[in-house]
Amino acid sequence: MTGDIENAEIRALTHLIGHDAAGLFGRASLGACLAPRSPNLLAVIGDSTAEQVHLDSQRRNRAAYNHVFLGSAMAGARLILSGNFGKSGDRTDQTAARLPAALSSGAGALYISEGMNNFSQAPYTHAVSGAVVTLAQAGAQAFADTLAKIDAALALGLKVIVALCAGASNFSAAMIGQMWIYNQALRRAAELRPHLWLLNMPAILHDPASTPASIAFRAGYLHTGDAVLAHESVTGAYHAAKAFAEILREVMRPLPRSRASRANQRSADNRLQLALNPLFNATSGAASVLGAGGSLASGTTAVPYEWTVARNSGDTTTSFQLGVEANAEGGNDLVIAYSVSTAGGGLRVYQDLAGSSSFWQAGDVLQGFSTVTIMAGSAGLACARPYIEINGVTAGVGATMIASGVMSDTAHGVFPTVETFVLEDATEPIAVPAYDTKGYLSFKALGLICAAPGAGVVRLRMPHLDVRSTLI
Repeated sequence: MTGDIENAEIRALTHLIGHDAAGLFGRASLGACLAPRSPNLLAVIGDSTAEQVHLDSQRRNRAAYNHVFLGSAMAGARLILSGNFGKSGDRTDQTAARLPAALSSGAGALYISEGMNNFSQAPYTHAVSGAVVTLAQAGAQAFADTLAKIDAALALGLKVIVALCAGASNFSAAMIGQMWIYNQALRRAAELRPHLWLLNMPAILHDPASTPASIAFRAGYLHTGDAVLAHESVTGAYHAAKAFAEILREVMRPLPRSRASRANQRSADNRLQLALNPLFNATSGAASVLGAGGSLASGTTAVPYEWTVARNSGDTTTSFQLGVEANAEGGNDLVIAYSVSTAGGGLRVYQDLAGSSSFWQAGDVLQGFSTVTIMAGSAGLACARPYIEINGVTAGVGATMIASGVMSDTAHGVFPTVETFVLEDATEPIAVPAYDTKGYLSFKALGLICAAPGAGVVRLRMPHLDVRSTLI
């Protein structure tokens, strides 16, 4: 047997047999042995529930009304997206066309969220086999399609996370029965495949009042602006994200991406972290600005140097009080008590990197980070995220690009108020274009938007704006 393997061409081998570092005898896929990949690199594939991890077709703005990036922020910003291969309306057989791109994206983990369109569109013609799939066959066929993706990823050494299908409010009894056939087969698959994790979306989203004939969702957990309830609101995404974060902590390693220090900020010798005074404790620097509606808490004498705190553009009613308090882990927290009376109101904490154009250069990939603690009782919040604005002129046309952390609007609900939680949030990476004329670079360490009137307290710490290394 040894001679046979020694004489075989590598491209003909699919698995290796032997002892691992612990002395255990076993069989591992060739891909896993030859090309291990970072599990922190995640590819997303599926239907609209996958596509909607982003808000825009350019994939620059992360959604707070989807659990993927919200869960990453709860787990310490350890997720790096290698590609979003979701497409609204697709069935499990149609998403298969994008699987090769997902697997070749460099991902070490694959997230699959699909299935509901199989049940709502049956009978349908299978996109791969050409067979007509009836509703009575839809659960088994959907599982076969998803399992093929799972096994293809596992054969390459990837770890796999699959969301159990939660269905939609218009599902018939027959559709619900097929959905459970699909979900129950996935539960069995997870028992048999050690590198497969399941996110139990029905347990999170379904109200106990659901019956075999109709699905009821927990109040406020789904976006009510759609004719058919099928997609998360900010509230539902929050609860799903807590469960997703637990999975990410098992699948992915911690990454040291959410901390900054006074030693790591823009200087003549360092252009790899562009924010000044990231710890809010500098005693000199560019003058700070306290915008209209703002006041200082007792014991706080000024906004920290280099930073501006102001109401959102067009907002004339929001008020806020700003405090600076020491943090036991180093530096200071910016403590903001907000009061918003109109949906869409909120505030920004930011710095415009004036005179810094030599530090951000064409081809640089920028990413912003900040840690935000949302205190229990904070009402009306749709999002509290970092974002980057970059502007310049090319061929006589000026344009501004935005890359955001987990973001929402006034239509998709609010965070719950029952508990304090921390978001170690990150923006999508954004590449600096080769501008003819550079405009500006603005780093918003905090962009707070309320979807409803409310008041509360958020704490901001250690915001930083990184330039990705080009050495590897």
